[in-house]
Amino acid sequence: MAGIQDFIDNFNGGTRKNRFKVTLIGSPNQADNLVDDFHIQAAAMPASIITTNPIDYQGRKILYPGDRIYSADGFNVWTMTVLDDTGSNNLWQKFHDWSNQINGHDTNAGDTVGITDAQIIVEQLNLNQEGANGGVIKRAKLFGCWPQSVGPIEMEMQARDQYNSFDVTICFKYVKYEDLDSVVLTNPTDPSGSSDPTLPGL
Repeated sequence: MAGIQDFIDNFNGGTRKNRFKVTLIGSPNQADNLVDDFHIQAAAMPASIITTNPIDYQGRKILYPGDRIYSADGFNVWTMTVLDDTGSNNLWQKFHDWSNQINGHDTNAGDTVGITDAQIIVEQLNLNQEGANGGVIKRAKLFGCWPQSVGPIEMEMQARDQYNSFDVTICFKYVKYEDLDSVVLTNPTDPSGSSDPTLPGL
């Protein structure tokens, strides 16, 4: 039977829930300002599911692989929790502005004349899981993103010592996963020339 030392010898330290970063790449124009290192409070690596195609034979179900989906209900959606803030960090308003570009509340149409899909869909959203000592160890790349919903900001008179947050649900087309555990950043300047030192190779 394995002992405690066997576990210690085979455990590399694990990963931390609070070491992550979300970045947006591409249109719309305000995408670079929509998320930052400080205001995304919670997110999750998206699930990847291959459905089953069952065939009945003599009272038994034989399962064959079906199609790939990214949530149990079959919709390609991903949700993050955002810390509510003011001034230039009012991300709640920025996500609403992005949503209004797609469909205005009063016009029931895109707010910008001649707007194209390329102007309202973010080319790529990266969710980076970072190691305890820095550097990216895993990355999920979500492609073709746009905001499906901007959640409510809950308020309550009895609440004390609490900050507001809200959820944003993003629709996407597909995901690519990367294991970057072997990437070690030895200096703050990314040798690949990326403007973000935590995003080697982009």
